[in-house]
Formats: sequence, C-alpha cells, structure tokens
Amino acid sequence: MYVNADRDKAEDTVGTLPGGFIKEEPSVGLLGHQDVMDAPFAVSEVSQKTIKAFASPVNGVNEALALNPSVTIQSGSLYQDIAIRGFRTNGHRQYVNGIPGLLCQENIPYYWVDSVSVVSGPNIGVRGTGLSEAIGGVVDYTSKKAVTNATDLKLAYRGGSSFEEGVDYQTRLGSDKKWGVRVTTNNIHGDTAIDNEKLEQQNIFVNIDHIAERSKTNFLFGYNHTKHYGGPYGVSFDFTTVTDLPSAPKGSNGLKPDWSYNAYENYIMAFNHEQKLSEHVIGFVNAGYHKENWYGYIDGGPKVLNNNGDFKISVSNFPLFLVKTYLGMGIKGDFTIGKVKNEYMIGVDKSWETYDIDNGNPNYSWKGFGNIYQTNSWANPGDAHWIPLHSDTTQMEGWHVVDTLKALDDKLQVTLGVHGHRATVNQVGETSLKKSDAITPTYAISYKFTPDFMMYADHTESFGMGARVSTTSSNDYVNKGKMLDPAKTKQNEVGFKIKTGKFLNTLAYFDIKQANAIDVKLANGRWLRALDGEQENKGFEWAFTGNINDRWDLIGGAMYIDVKQTKTKNGANDGKPVDGIPHWTANVGAIYHPNSQWSIIGRGNYIGTAKINGDTVKVPSSFVFDLGATYDTTFGKTPVTLQAMLYNVAGKDYWIPSGSSSSLTVGGPRTFVFSANFRF
Repeated sequence: MYVNADRDKAEDTVGTLPGGFIKEEPSVGLLGHQDVMDAPFAVSEVSQKTIKAFASPVNGVNEALALNPSVTIQSGSLYQDIAIRGFRTNGHRQYVNGIPGLLCQENIPYYWVDSVSVVSGPNIGVRGTGLSEAIGGVVDYTSKKAVTNATDLKLAYRGGSSFEEGVDYQTRLGSDKKWGVRVTTNNIHGDTAIDNEKLEQQNIFVNIDHIAERSKTNFLFGYNHTKHYGGPYGVSFDFTTVTDLPSAPKGSNGLKPDWSYNAYENYIMAFNHEQKLSEHVIGFVNAGYHKENWYGYIDGGPKVLNNNGDFKISVSNFPLFLVKTYLGMGIKGDFTIGKVKNEYMIGVDKSWETYDIDNGNPNYSWKGFGNIYQTNSWANPGDAHWIPLHSDTTQMEGWHVVDTLKALDDKLQVTLGVHGHRATVNQVGETSLKKSDAITPTYAISYKFTPDFMMYADHTESFGMGARVSTTSSNDYVNKGKMLDPAKTKQNEVGFKIKTGKFLNTLAYFDIKQANAIDVKLANGRWLRALDGEQENKGFEWAFTGNINDRWDLIGGAMYIDVKQTKTKNGANDGKPVDGIPHWTANVGAIYHPNSQWSIIGRGNYIGTAKINGDTVKVPSSFVFDLGATYDTTFGKTPVTLQAMLYNVAGKDYWIPSGSSSSLTVGGPRTFVFSANFRF
C-alpha cells in the first residue's frame, strides 16, 4: 500500500549518512564530491529530506541550512540573508551546480533544489571564481535531476491567506535511460501571516542531464518572477534618542506599507560537462548565465526614534539591473608516484558582469510615521518607475591548481592548492579603472586513524575585489553602490570527525581574519561605509547527525564565536566586538517515527545575547520551537504525503541580530502551514 511513498522517501535520502539528513559525499567545488570522512574541511550537504522537513515559508531553505552550526539566519523573507561563522552572505555570493553568481539576493525559490552544501571558511581555491566573495563559507545549490518516471503534485497552505501549487515532473528517456528531464514549477500567492505582506511568485526550472560511458552533461534553465509587497527586512534605531532597546514587537505586525514592494525577474542557465579523455584524465567545462531585472523597488525600512517604539520610514524608488556570465574549464585526474597517489585539478575561468544602478529616482520620496507595537497603514502616494543608468562593468579572470596526495592506504591526505585572479572594474564617474589581483593558497592535512576517526587542519584564503556598499540599507550611505577597496580573508582551522554507531560528530576550531568594514556617521546625518583595520572571528563549533535507533533521527549543533576588531586606526576600536554577532547559537532538529506512516518533526533554535551600537546596547537571547508531523497514506491508488507544521509554537516575540550591523529583524510569528504531496 505504501510502496510508492517509500520509494519517494528513498529518493530523498539517496547517498546520505544515517538519519538521512546529510549527504555522505558532499560537494567540495572543483574537487568534486568527497567522502565526508576524507574532506579536510567542515563541510555538510543537506539532503532533500532535510529541505522537505525544515524549510519554511519565511526563510526558505535557509531553515534547513541553519541546522549546520556555522550558519545563522540574518533576516526575514525579503532578502533571506544568512551568516557563516559570523560573516554575512546572500544569493549573489552563492553557487548553483558549482557555478557562481546565478542567484538573486532576495527571496530565493527552492522547489527546484535537491540538496545544498556548505563548506565553512573562505575556499576560493577550490571554487569557481565568483565576482562576490564568499567570506565565511561557500553555499552551493544542486538542482533536482530525474531519477525515475513520476509526477508530484504539491498543494500547500503557507499561513495567513497564502497558498502554493507545484508540479514536479521527472522522466528517464531512451532504451538505456541515459537522458533525464526534470521540470519543477510552482506558484505562490496571497497574504502571509505578517500583516501588510503579500508574496506573489512564479517559478519554472528545467533540468536536462545525459549520462554516457565516457561523459556526463547537465543543463539547468530557470525563470523566477516575484512581486513582494511589504516584505519585512531590518529595523534600525536612532540611538541618540533611543536609550533602551524596545522589547520586540509581535512578529505579525506590519511595519511597512502594504503598497511598498519589490518586483523582479531572474533568468538563469547552468551548463556542466565532464568528458573522460583517458583512463586517468577528465576534462570539464562549466558555464553560467544570470540576468536579473529588479524593475520594481518602492521600499524602505523603519527607524525607531524612541523607547516607545515610534518610528519613521522613508521609501524610495531604487531599481537595478544586472547580467552575469561565467565560463570555466580544465582537467582533473590522478597519477601515482611510488606509493603516493595524486588527485589533481587544473582549471581556468572568467566572470563578466554588467551592472545598472544609480542613486534612484530623484522625483520619488515618501516619509511616514508609525509604531512597532501595532500594524500600521498609510495612504498610497502612487507608483513610480525609474530606469537605472549603467554604473559599472566588471571582469574577473582566475586560475586554479590543486593536488591531493594520498599515502598509507589513503589514511594520510595532504591537499595543496593555489589560486590566482585578476579583476577589473570600470565604474561610471571614476577617472580610472579599478584593478586588483592576488594569489591565494589553500593547504590542508588529514589523517584517518581508523575508518571512523579522523583529524584535519587547513589554511584557506580568499580575496575580494571589493564589496559593494549596500543600496537598500536603512543607513543613508553617501557612497552607496560604490566599491570598497579589495581585501583578503584568511582562515586557519583544526578539527576532528568521529563516527560512533550511527552518529557522526564534527568538532572544529576556526580563526578567520578579514578587512573590517565600519559605518561612520557624518556631520550631515548620513553615513559612510569604510574599511578600518581587521575583523577577527574565532570560535568552536560542534555538529552532529545520525539516528539513535530506527525511530529517532537527529541533526544539529552549536557554535561559540568571539568577534573582535584589530589594527584599527590609531587603535581606537582595537579589542571591541563587532555589532550584532552573538557568542552562542545552537540548533537541533529531530524526527520521530512511531510507525511507517507517521513522522513527528521537532526543531529548536537558540540565539544568544548580542551587543549593538558599539557594544552599548544588549539584544536579548531567544529560543524558538517548531513542531509538526507527516503522514503517508493513499487516496484511492495515489500515494499522498500530508505534512503540517507550527512554527514558533510558543508565539514568542523576539529580535534577530544581524552581523556587522545595529539593525535588527523582527522574529516571525506563530504560523501554521499544511501541505499535501500527491505522487502519480
């Protein structure tokens, strides 16, 4: 009766560790897939089971990623930023099928996603050269591929009056099933559980793959259109008049106009090909294209003015347009010298970007006032449209050489790598090109004492051509949209991995140093984003996954991090913490199987206290608990999986701190969601 449902579950956990949450051989960029007990980094790849169980309407797949202790959620549904080991990142810094620059920075659809890997720490040496530096770690989305002949129909209630319909079609073609086609499409619409917020989103992704005796090819095409009204993001504070942090408001309160919106569409294409050239050599080509038309931006964020929670909000018209292209190629293979096996990779790549952004529509400006402890409404001043001017063109060329030496029956592994790149930025209004180049090493060593116990140490580096100053921050930067100076990031890490029974534990110590970006308030009340000294993030993290017995699956971990500023101008800020980064965070997810039909899902998330406003204002800690269940049954002869979740069971009101910022995000409200998945 439940054969097809069991088959669906089996697809979700193919190649996973016990518990089914984490892939046994996660993606490690240009090095391909490595056994988790061989990879000399803190690396995990969440499976389809994890995404289905823990992804949420507000934070999407980030809720599943946050079960990795390196990862913390930084914002709400509008931009869905995360931090890895204290460093903020968004879709522009992440990868799709190993290719950089294909995602938007806003609300990221995920119905097309099969799994997502996170390699903690800067790892440009084993990744394609991206235009936006991934400082704290690299996130890589892997698209769904056809594994059988089936069609899934998804119907979901997402809280409030929001609904979703989705179709996931897959088939293998040809007498030898070498061709695979998978089409995922979904439609989201309606008011969410947050007042004034409405999300309308349409997505279609098509993945075509071909597997032959001497080659593998994959092509992904995706289109996404989103119109997001009143999407929550950050709340800033005027600490000249706010003397005590106001208590957190209800997560359902509408703090932005219901007519404010972000509207955008994204086209992405990703191509991967591997060709076996000889018994020990494989050639590869990776290519990508991303066009983002953020044509509608009528938005702004609230700024709290006093301890009573009164705020002002300024709304502007600030669209943008960008096109990114990527091409990489190389060879990888292996050879043996004596008793030492070498697995190598040599590659070159190049990224291009054109960016259209300016200071926004000078003819549109709106201001209003409200209070965070109520849902607010304002009259619509009318829509506006602005076509941004071309602002800059960027090119980045890179090369990679990596060799992993294996000896003593593969117990000892040494990875040596070097990456070089050259970037050129042509910004409109600047008198000269902005150029930068760097060579960054990667080296690591690991020793497997037994098949179930290994230790590792690594040094990884990354180099960014210069971060772009935010155009959407509640701080009015005088240099918004401009590029900061290039900067290098370095990480040292040591750790061990141990399997005990059906459990994998990873413990790591890390120390990351990066150029320190600060906000300087000017006499005219505006802000300047600038570099000053270094930011050092060091700490410990513990991750675990597995099952206690046949009924209990567990995943989670904890991180302690200490973030300090060093080498600042005249030592003015040396030793001071960085705003918005709590020392302690922890997460645990559990699934209990009382029988073959039922699964009970639970999740707890803890965020420790943090300081903002230059270490003068304390943000309270929070603990949020989610609870749900799935039930496998049949309607007639059609297998059906029913899932219900209640997020924030206790209805807790809480603030979420954001790294390197004094802005906070309002935690999401208690939200009930329900879905039914039909397999044909």
